[in-house]
Amino acid sequence: MKPISSTNSFSLNMRKQYYQKMVLLVLWIIVQWFLLWRNGIVTSLEADKYISQAHFFLNTGTLSGNNYWLYSTQVFLIAAAIKLHMGFAIIVIIQFLLNLLSTWMFYKLALKFLNDPVTPFLATFFFIINIPYQVYNSFLFTESIFYSLTIIYSSYLLRLNRITVARLLIIILFLAFLSVTRPTGFLFFGATALYIFSRFLNHIALWKKGIIICSALIVFFAVLNMMLQSGGSLDFMLPFKKENIICGVPTTNNTEIKTSEKGNSLQGILYYILNNKKQFLRLATLKTISFFGLVRNYYSTFHNIFLVIIFYPFYILSFAGAWKLIRRKQRIFYYLSAIIVLYWITTLLTCDDWHNRFVLTVFPFIFLVGFSAFTKEKNDQLT
Repeated sequence: MKPISSTNSFSLNMRKQYYQKMVLLVLWIIVQWFLLWRNGIVTSLEADKYISQAHFFLNTGTLSGNNYWLYSTQVFLIAAAIKLHMGFAIIVIIQFLLNLLSTWMFYKLALKFLNDPVTPFLATFFFIINIPYQVYNSFLFTESIFYSLTIIYSSYLLRLNRITVARLLIIILFLAFLSVTRPTGFLFFGATALYIFSRFLNHIALWKKGIIICSALIVFFAVLNMMLQSGGSLDFMLPFKKENIICGVPTTNNTEIKTSEKGNSLQGILYYILNNKKQFLRLATLKTISFFGLVRNYYSTFHNIFLVIIFYPFYILSFAGAWKLIRRKQRIFYYLSAIIVLYWITTLLTCDDWHNRFVLTVFPFIFLVGFSAFTKEKNDQLT
């Protein structure tokens, strides 16, 4: 029996990847078609405020509050559709195309990161059948575009072999775009800085590293504080005053807590934590259970079982995968773990979403960490 040559092996792998891509494409079409057929184009609920803001912008040339600039990608897209008389279907088409691109980018990242012929296919398979994640593609919410952009951006960043001025400019522009699609897009600045610093700046002198770290932290917290004070209906003390675990769902109306006059600021949040430690720790525990637990008492039993079956195994796999990544010193883990931790901390400082939209943002990254538990050889391509 003749040994398989490297050329034949490469050809075989390419053929396998082709069939995998075709299966994933068919699966993606089936899932998106089913969800569109089931839900149609959703213009109610949260979409209503973005449609209202789009009309307000067309009439006045501005938005009704500074906080809406942090959701302006969706607002301007809706405004353009209204202005050009194109209908909302064009927005759904754009969201589908972005989602398809993000699926392709996720698969490409998994191929390089997992360095295995099978696990990238399985990771992308679970990415596509993640129905709670995919359902927003026909909703005029901010989630569909935001979810897609986070994957497209992360795949671009994590597959870079070196940083140039042009690439750094693209990264900064992309991060700015994420931050005006949803305010939590700003969290990717922190994860990106950590990854770039650990991956590409190891060779610089220690004093230069200190200056870069201090400068990055000052800018990060200054911009974050400015975003917290963007105005509108945001009250960051409200979840603590009413003990909201789920946003908009108070568990009490009589909580007495010590707060600062500058509640909507980093200073105000720090003041609250230091002066209300017992309540903060209790609420933080409940929010953690809600954030990672996913199940809700207002979901059907079938829905909760589906969530447990699909998502819970990845928590177990992620511990094994994280151990492998740490032991191999793969710096991509800094980025993936930073995103997950930052979203978790943000939930502790505010409240969890009614439909798990915060944890769903990071679950593609949990999939990657989880599937890395099955990799056998060290991946030298993505460190």
